[in-house]
Amino acid sequence: MRQRNHAVFFEPRLGKTKVGIDWSNILALKGEVKRCVILAPSIALPVWQDELVKHCTLHAHVEDYTHEWSLPGGAGAPQIQYFLAGREATFRRTRDSTGTLLPGKKEKILEDWRPDAIILDESHEYKRPGGRSSQDGWHLIRRLRKSDKHTPARPYVLLLTGTPSAKGWRDLFAQYRLMDDTILGTSASDFDEEYCVYGSGPRKFTVIRYKNLPRLQRKIAAHCTTATAEQVGLSGILNFQVIPYQLPPQIRRLYDELSEDFVATLSGDEAITAANAGVKRLRLLQITSGFITDPDRRQIHSVEERAAKDWLALVCQQGENIVVYCRFTAEVDAIARVSRAAGFQAVVIDGRTHHQDRTKAIRAFQDQRKGGKPKALVFQYQAGSRAIELTAAAEVLFTSLPDGWVDFWQALNRVRGPNQHRPVRITALCATGTVDYSVLRALRAKEDVHRSLLKDPTRFLSGLPPL
Repeated sequence: MRQRNHAVFFEPRLGKTKVGIDWSNILALKGEVKRCVILAPSIALPVWQDELVKHCTLHAHVEDYTHEWSLPGGAGAPQIQYFLAGREATFRRTRDSTGTLLPGKKEKILEDWRPDAIILDESHEYKRPGGRSSQDGWHLIRRLRKSDKHTPARPYVLLLTGTPSAKGWRDLFAQYRLMDDTILGTSASDFDEEYCVYGSGPRKFTVIRYKNLPRLQRKIAAHCTTATAEQVGLSGILNFQVIPYQLPPQIRRLYDELSEDFVATLSGDEAITAANAGVKRLRLLQITSGFITDPDRRQIHSVEERAAKDWLALVCQQGENIVVYCRFTAEVDAIARVSRAAGFQAVVIDGRTHHQDRTKAIRAFQDQRKGGKPKALVFQYQAGSRAIELTAAAEVLFTSLPDGWVDFWQALNRVRGPNQHRPVRITALCATGTVDYSVLRALRAKEDVHRSLLKDPTRFLSGLPPL
């Protein structure tokens, strides 16, 4: 709090988001911060929305590039304003008629908003000194600080990441330059000359060792706070989060039509039918996943697939292994494909997998030796929720949810146990306003899903909580 500009380097799932919210709230109470920008990967913005509702203690006004809303916390004018900005969209540039790159419109919107503080979530995404996001973010902060008359100059910057220096100390230079360019300087070449030793020949662009390391470590440590799961006693603790996605308008109409009746027109004279409430729920889950088996096996939308890819890419950047659970065979294949595209070494385990191949894949997944790509196991529930240990991962992704609480609970416990030394994050992809939310709510409350459905079919299928 005294430094204002600071870095929070916690292992994943230790509460960096709450630290950022508390930091901005305290500075608001001190009268130093009225407007705070949260720059995060677009896929993480819904998580920030939920965490602001949970942890922001002040009356706040929140907006993004298209919407605005208020958070309760007291009468009168908002004590703090937040702007939620996706990193990818903010620093997306355009070209004029001559081909010259121009600053993006959204970057200009942020600059005109005049923030007093900026929270850079997943700051390791800015680690390349010459990268566009790193350069644009640094120049944006410099322009804002040059026009500010306070001491220290605003906006203050808080870095949040669980993987600050995955490939070495040089990864921290560009991040610290964003936060405070007086700590490690502004020139990557000067930093390299002072602290890096490069190889020769084929390795001339590779840092082979560091020099003056005690001095560099002192500078870094003086402006950051670190924590591990073991230090804070959170090993094996489960944390749940939901990442919502919107169904395309045509698919939304199809979903609503089927949820009200037992038949819906897909296209032309094709129809999706359900014989009873249970089958209807299954058909609606197929629609939200994007893969239907009635009248034929095909993909009708890719929104869930894209949301999964965005989240998987973020987890892969953090160097984390992941366990993914899917319901339908076509969904398993699609998620395995996007896992590989995101950078994972992905293996499918479902009913088609031979027993020996399954055992070999799980043993390889549990191998803790360093090096290589992060690993992903993509399961169909029946093949991956019993009698195995998957503690090499502390990330679990449900792209669709199982029918019963036993399968759900067994899947959760594959990544827990005495060999799990980190907190575990459970992420569920859910289509907004659909049965996905009702199924998740019932599973977490240990309810029987089918019994909950029959109590009030309309509310259940619309994703609403029971009365």
